[in-house]
Amino acid sequence: MPITNYSVLAGDPVSGKVVKGSSTHYQITMNAPGGPFTVAVNIQSVDGSEVLYAIEEEFSPPDIAGLLALPMGMTARKSVPGGLSLDYVRSQVSGRQMISREQMTLLPQANSKGSKEDQMLAQARASALQNAVVTLLNMTIADKDGVIYAFGSSFADQGKVDGIHDIHMNQGNPVNNHGGDNGIWQDGALLIHLPSKATWTAVFIAFQTESWTTDSNGNPV
Repeated sequence: MPITNYSVLAGDPVSGKVVKGSSTHYQITMNAPGGPFTVAVNIQSVDGSEVLYAIEEEFSPPDIAGLLALPMGMTARKSVPGGLSLDYVRSQVSGRQMISREQMTLLPQANSKGSKEDQMLAQARASALQNAVVTLLNMTIADKDGVIYAFGSSFADQGKVDGIHDIHMNQGNPVNNHGGDNGIWQDGALLIHLPSKATWTAVFIAFQTESWTTDSNGNPV
């Protein structure tokens, strides 16, 4: 079955921090009606599913008018084409694929073996996505009208929606590895709007284990 509660959270970011555990995330706190909310962004590879990422500057979202019309806060989305819902394989921008596998960079796992110099280099490379997200967060906080639009799966604590995660590609997973999350028109991403600079920047995240050739249920072909 697809991910639960596919949504987009629009809000004013105020802070961020690294949260370590079985899967290290960068946690962004955002203010919006019904909040504050937390946004959990995968920043390191785990279980051999190396992270792929792309930072697209001067990005043009598929539906800018629809994004700007969204109320601040959490909004549930239907996983269907023709709206704001995102699909890495199917979404088009000006007649071209919104994001492709070839545009993405591999984020390697930090290397615990080898010389100290090799470990430091591997750690630096593994921190690349975290550093990029921190930079974008600080730029958005500095813009008094800056907004982050986080697409993913909303989650609740004691009956109250308080955050969003699965901010990455949510299709093409092997059947025995997160295959239950597969679906179309339910992919996650961060879209950052800085009105003072009239710019949009997109952060796309996927995993090397995910296929970019999927059927109508989001399963790998």
